[in-house]
Amino acid sequence: MIEIKKSDEIDNLINENIITVIYFTGTSCGACEVIKKKIKEILKEYSNVNYYEVDGEKNVDIAAKYGVFSLPILLLFIEGKETIRIGRNIDFLEFERSVERYNSLLFGKE
Repeated sequence: MIEIKKSDEIDNLINENIITVIYFTGTSCGACEVIKKKIKEILKEYSNVNYYEVDGEKNVDIAAKYGVFSLPILLLFIEGKETIRIGRNIDFLEFERSVERYNSLLFGKE
């Protein structure tokens, strides 16, 4: 996972990749680390999914640009468009099913 620190960098990554997950986290967020580990575990099965992290506490301008005002928030972009936004209560099975569905539709079975 790559940490993003610049707004133009995140825009480029979202637009250059077909499937992109952006995870907004924070150092003072207790749930963020646990959730991050589970997301990484799910996404390691999908080589076509690009996964990036933004520290929303340090990069308030990026968080505000994407309408992130609480942490953690997970955003899934498909072909540059925000498709899924999930807050603190992440249903990991539903998230994995969504990633599987989009991955299958866009790339076939992996």
